[in-house]
Amino acid sequence: MRLLTAITCSFTASLTIALAACSPQEAPQKKNEQALHVAIGASPQSIDPHVATGSPGLKVLDALCEGLVNINMQTYEVEPAIATSWEISEDGKRYTFSLRDDARWSNGDPVTAEDFAYTWKRSLLPAVGWQYAPDFYAIQGAAEYNKGEHSDFSKVGVKALDAHTLQFTLKQPDALLLKQLGQEITCPVSKKAIEAHGAIDDVSSRWTDAGNYITNGPFVLREWEINQVIVAEKSPHYWDAANVKLEKIYFYPIDTESGEERAFRSGQVQLTLSGVVPAEKIAKYRESEPEKITTVEAYGTYFYLFNVTKAPFDNPLVRNALSLVVNRQSIVDNITKAGQIPASTLSLMTESYHPDFNNEIYNPDKARQLLAEAGYPGGKGFPTFTVIYNTADAHRKIALAIQQMWKTELGIDAQIENQEWKTFLSTRQDLHFDISRAGSISTLADPQDFLNSYTTGHGMNDTGWSNAEFDALLETAKVETGDERYTLLAEAEAVLLRELPIIPIYYYSFTYLKDPSVKGAKFNAIGRLNYKDIYIDHSEKK
Repeated sequence: MRLLTAITCSFTASLTIALAACSPQEAPQKKNEQALHVAIGASPQSIDPHVATGSPGLKVLDALCEGLVNINMQTYEVEPAIATSWEISEDGKRYTFSLRDDARWSNGDPVTAEDFAYTWKRSLLPAVGWQYAPDFYAIQGAAEYNKGEHSDFSKVGVKALDAHTLQFTLKQPDALLLKQLGQEITCPVSKKAIEAHGAIDDVSSRWTDAGNYITNGPFVLREWEINQVIVAEKSPHYWDAANVKLEKIYFYPIDTESGEERAFRSGQVQLTLSGVVPAEKIAKYRESEPEKITTVEAYGTYFYLFNVTKAPFDNPLVRNALSLVVNRQSIVDNITKAGQIPASTLSLMTESYHPDFNNEIYNPDKARQLLAEAGYPGGKGFPTFTVIYNTADAHRKIALAIQQMWKTELGIDAQIENQEWKTFLSTRQDLHFDISRAGSISTLADPQDFLNSYTTGHGMNDTGWSNAEFDALLETAKVETGDERYTLLAEAEAVLLRELPIIPIYYYSFTYLKDPSVKGAKFNAIGRLNYKDIYIDHSEKK
């Protein structure tokens, strides 16, 4: 699951100057060069696969690296990448991958099974603090190694059998493992690059700087000016370089959706990837320039988090009361205005997963009753608290609206605080907040991908919430398939909705702006692009 920011941006006002200097009209490039200029939201907190959690960094990693398998971004099924084939044992506990012999790092070295084994050793080291590590505890010995119970990686079920054969041994079957291996966070990392600049577990070293970063994907990092631009260039050593049409990608962070739209309108970027367009601009584009705007349903949810380790949010009565006065329909009708649907759950309802939770999401009278039962009749004695959000026009408008709903219906006072993206992530992860906005997209298009993040101790669980029943249901669901698996997931979600460490607000839709000259960009519900498909048709330029 990728941490989504909706407009995942943190950027300074100086970007107007930076973009003007690096715009398609003025960026150093040949005439008719195959160069894509794209806005990605916030300046990534990292492009280290074992550190990156937010959408901006992952959008860059999609261009720079490639894992064992890929997720087809239209069907969401697994397809070959560095692994050309794989075998799964009859008991579901052993996965053996055959790697292509023409895979190369960006420095020309072969990509081997040992590189992947090294990557897993690093990712699971306790000092690295990989937030997704618990998602892979089905791997034999992974949990014990990651928790520091032993330091012998030979006890972990990831082995290079030879240069082109990698094997995973599990302690129990895991229905999601294959799809999880298609995420950017499982891309291989270069031992040569990492250990030339520090220890294997030093996540603050300079190994991801331009000039140091060795990658195995279709593009290689050439330049990174913090808060200004990231430049990636086609890698001549990539195994499928003949089918990569773009020569360069310029990734720009932009502060707000309004700033992103202005950059697009002025021609500074050809594509916006935050997935958010100012609500007041959507109708204008659809009416006058429909070829430039695309909206797709997303497999994701916008929600608020409670810090349940702090009173009064440690009380489920309080959490339910605050949730029941959030008028979600008003938010999607009057603020977001891009086809979003009010959310009653964390996981989306699909053809495969559609339990009838029958949970109420708007009932101010009941909310007041619950708040009184919690000891705060009419809001009396309820402490003033703060809602944090990262920089974005929509986040601010939603926070202001919910602030007013809580005041009007419950008589309680909330303050709102904007934080820069990296600070925002740190504040949440350290549980130094009362309530925080959040949003997630499942890169697996699966409800378990959402729910796993709220198990006890999971690196993405920024609530402090823990529930043994919830944990047990999800642990059992990992070894099941079909209808039985979905039944267990529904039971787990029912626990989450009863306890409400989160407030689901709406299900995402993504709205993108794309210049007609950009061809091959296939938008999808998981918010990822295959940059290999994209090219620039200069005949479309005006």
